[in-house]
Amino acid sequence: MLELASKIGLDASLIDKLTTLTDIDADLSRLPSADDVTRLAICVKYAKKITEKEYKSKGIPDNIFIDTMHDIAVWCENNGNKGLKNYSWIEHHLKCELFKIGRLQYQMYRCDNDSLDYDCLPFDYGENLIYVHIPQGERLIYSECLKSLMNAKLFFLSYFSDFKYRYFFSESWLLYRENQLFMAADSNILQFQLLFDIVYSAPDEAQAIERIFGKKRILKSLYPENTSLQRRAKRYMKRGGKLGIGIGIIDKNDISV
Repeated sequence: MLELASKIGLDASLIDKLTTLTDIDADLSRLPSADDVTRLAICVKYAKKITEKEYKSKGIPDNIFIDTMHDIAVWCENNGNKGLKNYSWIEHHLKCELFKIGRLQYQMYRCDNDSLDYDCLPFDYGENLIYVHIPQGERLIYSECLKSLMNAKLFFLSYFSDFKYRYFFSESWLLYRENQLFMAADSNILQFQLLFDIVYSAPDEAQAIERIFGKKRILKSLYPENTSLQRRAKRYMKRGGKLGIGIGIIDKNDISV
C-alpha cells in the first residue's frame, strides 16, 4: 500500500499518515462517512488489493495503472494535501471504468445526462460512449492528445471489446466555440478543439471560471491576472463576453490507428 502511494506521487506528509492505516479494509462503502485521510487510505488499499489485480487479469500495462491512479494524488493536492475529498470521482478509477492513456482520460460511460440536447447529437440517451476527460496539470499539446486518442481506441478494442460504442464525447469549457474570441489563435486550447466536432455550445460560465481563475468573484475586477489566459479572459469578460462549455464528439471510425 505504501509503495503504491509513493509510485502514484502522493505527498510525503500523506504517506506518513498512511503508515498508521495500512491494516484498513478496502471497503468503499465506508467512504461517505470517513474523514479525508481515512478515505485516502481506503482508496489506496482498494487500488492495491483489488484494482491492480483486475488490471493484471486483463493484461493492462502497469504504466496505465500507475498513471490512472496518479489522479488520487492530484485530488489530494487540490484538497491541500489533507487527504481525499472527491472520492466519488476516484471510484470510477478504482472500479476500472476510467483510464488515463497518455495525456487524456477515458471513461466507459452509459450516457444518462438529462441536460444534453439529444436532437443535436448523433447518439441517444442511454447509449454507450467513451467520455473524454482532460486532467489538470499538463500542457494540452495537440500531437500528444491525438496520440492519446489513437491509443485509447486500441486500448478499448484490446481490453474491453465487449463495450460497444461509436463516439468519444466530451463536455468542457475547453470546447466552447467562443474561446476563439479572446484566446491567441495558436493557443493549445484552440488547437485541441480541432480534434472534436463541436456540436453546440452553452454559455455556462461556472466551469471555465473555476479552471481559469480558481473561484468566482463578485466583481470582475477582482479576478487575478497572473497568466496570459487570465488576462485575456478577464478583458473579454469586462467587455461583456461570456464564458461557457462546448459539447464535442469524435466518431471512433475517424481515428486512424
